[in-house]
Amino acid sequence: MKPERLALLEDELRVLEKATEHLGYSIDRVQALKDEPQWTPEELERFESLASRFSRLADLHIQRVMRLIDDLELVPQGSLLDRIERAEKRGWIAAPDLVRIRELRNLIAHEYVEDKLHELHLAVLELAPLLIELTPKVAAFGRLLIARHGGLRVAS
Repeated sequence: MKPERLALLEDELRVLEKATEHLGYSIDRVQALKDEPQWTPEELERFESLASRFSRLADLHIQRVMRLIDDLELVPQGSLLDRIERAEKRGWIAAPDLVRIRELRNLIAHEYVEDKLHELHLAVLELAPLLIELTPKVAAFGRLLIARHGGLRVAS
């Protein structure tokens, strides 16, 4: 296993953990507003920040860290669904929950209809804790992988 790939995983795990902290901060800033029928522009900005941080963390997990772990474990890339199913097999998260997170991330990226923003932001608030719970599981697995293979030196 190439040491630079293990170092990259360590870097990605630090980014993942920082992004998780940022999402947690955004959740705290909007939690009291979730039952309000309408939000002020300032409150809406808080929800938009939450949605942006949710999307970023979802991408970090699914598109970067999980993909890198698969690569380090010499698992064929396969489809996005394959990656999601492997996450479930590793005990990180239920596959249907990760599919919902991915679908919501895609909606956030493409939703421009203002009358659906309220519903979309509430869905983010509902699913965000699952992403936060996912981070320590993925990080622990990744660091175990680094520790297991970090001492190996393969001749070039």
